[in-house]
Amino acid sequence: MGKKRFFANHAKSSAALISLGIHAILIVVAISFVAVTVIKKEEQAFEAKPVTRPRLKVKKLQVPVNIKKKKIQKPKLRKNIVAKPKSKTMDIRMPEMTGIKGGMGYLDGGDGLGSLGFGIEIDLFGGNKGSGNELEGTFFDLKLDPDGSPTKMDDKYYVEVLRNFCGSWTLSRLERRYFKAPNKKFATTFMLPRMKAEEAPKAYGVEDVVQPRQWVAYYNGMISAPETGRYRFWGIADDVLVVRIKGRMVIDASWPSIKITDWDSNDEMDKKFKMSQQTVRVGDWFHMTKNKPVDMEVLVGERPGGYFFCHLMIEQDGVEYPKGADGRPILPIFKTVDVPEKLVQQMKINPGEATVEGPSFGVMK
Repeated sequence: MGKKRFFANHAKSSAALISLGIHAILIVVAISFVAVTVIKKEEQAFEAKPVTRPRLKVKKLQVPVNIKKKKIQKPKLRKNIVAKPKSKTMDIRMPEMTGIKGGMGYLDGGDGLGSLGFGIEIDLFGGNKGSGNELEGTFFDLKLDPDGSPTKMDDKYYVEVLRNFCGSWTLSRLERRYFKAPNKKFATTFMLPRMKAEEAPKAYGVEDVVQPRQWVAYYNGMISAPETGRYRFWGIADDVLVVRIKGRMVIDASWPSIKITDWDSNDEMDKKFKMSQQTVRVGDWFHMTKNKPVDMEVLVGERPGGYFFCHLMIEQDGVEYPKGADGRPILPIFKTVDVPEKLVQQMKINPGEATVEGPSFGVMK
């Protein structure tokens, strides 16, 4: 009776305890389940972001890059650009090596001019470019100063200026005081027929600036003899033709009334013959060694205007030359390379006075 009463008295309390325990267990289980679920969801959400983001962007970038490369490739256009200069170079002719012991020979050009090829056009005063076997020419107008202003020049002072220059052959004397043409000429010969004096300024490209009188052109360069021996020049001019070899004056074939140097010939044939209505001057002998270059300087000019010409021939000691009607030797013109046929025609050479057949004095390369 005592036990029954005890359980009866404590039945409600036991039930409450049991109910409380069950609820506690359920709470713990519920809390654990929620925690685990939250942790798993956060971990899955964290891992998903870096995986999907870079892959999607990389795939989108690769597509337009491939398309652009295909559009850039245009091989046909590049081939056409390269082909144009090739067709131009095919038009450039290589000159024949026809010079006699003097380097490249000339080729005939159109319109009465000779051509060395590579755009080198020549006239009677020389080419517009040099190939190494020419004498470089510089043109001066003594009527103008370097700025193009008029100088106090007349025929008498013209002679005085040239006498002073021939005393030293210092080009800077002319460069400091007188107008110099910007273009050069490169001469291979000095066989200019009677022509209007305006042809010289025209050849140097200053015909619009320079009046055709009281001008002078200075040429210098290296020449070489095809054979060792003694040589001398024969020459005439209207008005100025003076030549130096190795720094020594060897002929002054200027017009007789123009006394710009004190040079005189001691040869009995000097002034004995006439050529183009002018007495021929015979120069001094000078020695040259085969293929050994020496310096040569030439001065040509015109004083009053009107007409101009100059002829320069060369003689080798010991060589027999055919004789003209007056008994003078028919000498070859001085040249550094062979002269083109069309330029020879412009020279109007009298076959009884001179010839283009003969050695060339260009420097062997």
